Amino acid sequence: MELKIGNISAIELANTYGTPIYVYNQQIIIERIKQLKDAFPNTKLCYAVKANSNIEILKVIAEQGLGADCSNRVEISLAQKAGFNLKKSLYTGVNPTNEDLKAALESGITMNIDDITIFKRLLTFGTPEKISFRINPGFGKGKFPGITVGGHGTKFGMNESLATEAYRQAKDLGIKEFGIHMMTGSCVLYNDYFTELTLAIQDIAKRIESSVGIRFSFIDIGGGLGVPYEPHEKPINLKQIGENVLREYNHNAQLALEPGRFIVAESGTLLTKVTTLKNKYIGVDAGMSTLLRPALYNAYHPILLANNTEADFTQEANVVGPICENTDFFAKNRAMPTVKESDILAIQIVGAYGFCMCSSYNGILKPAEVLVDGNQHRLIREKECLH
Repeated sequence: MELKIGNISAIELANTYGTPIYVYNQQIIIERIKQLKDAFPNTKLCYAVKANSNIEILKVIAEQGLGADCSNRVEISLAQKAGFNLKKSLYTGVNPTNEDLKAALESGITMNIDDITIFKRLLTFGTPEKISFRINPGFGKGKFPGITVGGHGTKFGMNESLATEAYRQAKDLGIKEFGIHMMTGSCVLYNDYFTELTLAIQDIAKRIESSVGIRFSFIDIGGGLGVPYEPHEKPINLKQIGENVLREYNHNAQLALEPGRFIVAESGTLLTKVTTLKNKYIGVDAGMSTLLRPALYNAYHPILLANNTEADFTQEANVVGPICENTDFFAKNRAMPTVKESDILAIQIVGAYGFCMCSSYNGILKPAEVLVDGNQHRLIREKECLH
């Protein structure tokens, strides 16, 4: 049986647009947003633009009423063009440039500042009406060390003492509306972690309010909601996470959440053609410049034979690309069916941190992107071409 994405054959899509190609299922994106809204009612939801910044994907998400979580002025611009309400959105820059700070300030987006020194730099361009600061609580969690963004040895946020001083300075400047933010990791599949995170930031928020004499209008627990990539991993129980978090949350400030991966990861499939069969190596036309995560994190992505999803596994093989690096792999010693040249492999769960981490290394052209909605499909980014 051929793999289908939405109601469309993956082989048809590969033949129509060429390979390698990123394909996204719009209905999965919309369903994940609905699940989030159901699990976290009355919560400020901001989509992490960095997870997938294709403008057409952003438009789909903006139409569902979410805000945007932006990392720099480019993402703020993309969010504006896609139709996000910047008044419901958040800018969190790490080591931002002056241009980033000025653009964020001028856009009216809520600014979430990573350090007191950055706040002082911001003030040379103007004073925002509302301010938030990012807390590093001294702990973090993530599937890989590289995506754990809280705790000791990470470059993100400031400790409670420094943040307290930052809020005191902001209050003295006449700023009257405040938020507080914590983002500690990515792709967390441990349900209770989000309750622990909520309790931690809630306690910090109450101590700062008492010390400085302010009230927070929102408390942001960041993102980090994981999706299962590996066969042994189980999906998070989003409904239970929401119930547990909201049961423990007893602050008057609006709760905020910044999902990225959870919304888009499972919507994406990378279709790639088998070019070479060599010993135990299956060579394909996508490379680590097309999908970096396996080379960067040793990340696991499921791989199917799109021509026949029911084919039996008959071999243990390595799936590799055309890059002149020995890190250029998608799978090592993976159980695979028998394949032949020109077959199409489907590398799955690539909707987050897939195309957005592409490069043109080794002269590999960036692939096209296609959006599927039921029986319809359309090109949302053309393949990079030689000029």
